Amino acid sequence: MKKRSSLKVTQAVLLALVIREVRARLYARRFGALWLILEPIVHIAGILAFVTVIRGRTVPGFDAPIFFFVGIAPFLMMRNICLRMMEAVSANQALFAYRQIKPLDTMLARLLVEVALAGCVYALILFGMAVFLNYDIGIAHPLEWVWVLLVGIIFSFSVGVILCVIVEIVPELKGFLRMMFLPLYFISGVLFPIWLIPNYLLKWIEWNPFLYIIDNLRRSIFIHYPDVPSMGMEYPVKLTVCCLFLAMGLYRARHLRLVAL
Repeated sequence: MKKRSSLKVTQAVLLALVIREVRARLYARRFGALWLILEPIVHIAGILAFVTVIRGRTVPGFDAPIFFFVGIAPFLMMRNICLRMMEAVSANQALFAYRQIKPLDTMLARLLVEVALAGCVYALILFGMAVFLNYDIGIAHPLEWVWVLLVGIIFSFSVGVILCVIVEIVPELKGFLRMMFLPLYFISGVLFPIWLIPNYLLKWIEWNPFLYIIDNLRRSIFIHYPDVPSMGMEYPVKLTVCCLFLAMGLYRARHLRLVAL
């Protein structure tokens, strides 16, 4: 038999892990295939209904449901990536008996599944808004949108790997780290326009990289989006590079301990 290259082995491992991850999420409960797509749709639709109908919030110059949706959906995807990376090793511990499977493989598989699921949900909701509610779902600057989203995905992956190593060292922090995403949700500009925030508050929440990513995603979608000079992509890109190097360094230093959990 011809010996497979390392790349071929990695591809086969990732494919098997992705299939396993999808099957696990499909058969974890009844009607798993339906809930895999319906659960995030219901979540996002419920938040949109609360914000736009019950609270009666509007955004002058923009369709409020579209404005809030293009902030809610990416944040939920990035949050889920972080949390699922954090639990990737503990959920797949038995698989590390096979020498071809590494902890990083399980994280990459979960990343691929989460991004694919979020993409399906995003497309389905936007399609429904366009067909049934006649909203304009066009993207003014698609290349910029893809670039900002890619930065958000890589940043979330890096944070998830760091959290995975932290939880391996101090398992008791898992619940606390989960709860930390709730205040992040409210200070990431998901439910309010950035340009309405007073400067004395903005200078404090500008430390949050999710704020920049959400704002730049909206800027790439809407044509006449108000410009906030401090909301460029330089800070989140630099932070993403630093977090990625830190994540890979920690993984390299602790990968044997991760397998030995």
